[in-house]
Amino acid sequence: MIQILKFIFLTSICYGFVVQEVPKRPVLSGQTLVDHVNAVQDSWKAEYSLVPRKTMDVRFIEVPGSEKSEKPDNLKFETLIQLPTSFDSRVRWPNCNSIKLIRDQTYCGSCWAFAAAEIISDRICIQSNGTQQPIISPEDILSCCGTSCNNGCQGGYPIEAMKYWMNSGVVTGGDYQGAGCIPYSFRPCSTCQEAKDAPSCKTTCQTSYKDNTYKSDKHYAKSAYRLPTTTSSNAILANAVQMIQTEIYNNGPVEVSYQVYEDFYHYKSGVYYHVYGDKPSGHAVKIIGWGTENKMDYWLAANSWATTFGEKGFFKIRRGTNECGIESNVVAGLPKSSGSGIGGFIAFLVLVFYMF
Repeated sequence: MIQILKFIFLTSICYGFVVQEVPKRPVLSGQTLVDHVNAVQDSWKAEYSLVPRKTMDVRFIEVPGSEKSEKPDNLKFETLIQLPTSFDSRVRWPNCNSIKLIRDQTYCGSCWAFAAAEIISDRICIQSNGTQQPIISPEDILSCCGTSCNNGCQGGYPIEAMKYWMNSGVVTGGDYQGAGCIPYSFRPCSTCQEAKDAPSCKTTCQTSYKDNTYKSDKHYAKSAYRLPTTTSSNAILANAVQMIQTEIYNNGPVEVSYQVYEDFYHYKSGVYYHVYGDKPSGHAVKIIGWGTENKMDYWLAANSWATTFGEKGFFKIRRGTNECGIESNVVAGLPKSSGSGIGGFIAFLVLVFYMF
């Protein structure tokens, strides 16, 4: 009798395990994924896109030994001004054309270099009150920063791009066949396979550029820093949003890195938040402002996937919830030529608070 009861007990366990097996989540892709996203929420609109996938575009693991000094967890950051409920760098600094510019990284995993070149261009213009308007070369950063910064077209470290600006300087350069000292070598191509190798480092300007030599075309930063928005255990700080807002309001756009999921590739408009898709990859963009749409707070960002992506190259992403980690990895720097007034005052504070 005991043996029979044991048999019944074991059989019921095995049977129960089988019938209670959790069904696998259906795999959605393409138009089916787009339809699903649009059906389950109304914060943002998805539209099927063939934008190339930029896998492992940015690296979140920093150079060993650098994390502690760049991300202090005991730093107190105080908001020095009354921040507006909405802000757009394009409106605050209308004479800085680089802020409005959407660039195209094409089929190279160089978003970290593009975002860096973009905020450098913006901040030089802002600090000079529009008298200097260089378009900084992402290829100079991509190709000449070295292995401490990146692995060719397979991703790089945003903070190291800022350090390169400070230590080695960066030259000008537009997109493919563009103006400046070192324009981008990769042509626009939506069907090309993703490149692995970056172009070789060039130390002479293109022959059509007569303004400066490579050396004299360099622009330098006097500081490079990561905003301490997280603790040493990577927990987001309560004042992280205000910290990022204050930095943008006083000094200009910042570079952020975050996780990109499958649904983001199909973003068309509205305030994005992750709905569906696995296997995230890293990406970096610049944040130029913030606001609220349909009662949802957002960051306003510029992507580097040409103007066919999103809202003519720009997009909004949910603010205040560390959506996809976007508030955890924020870097910037200040141009070497010091400004005056509040810019000079903030520069002094940054040097004190963020020095490493």
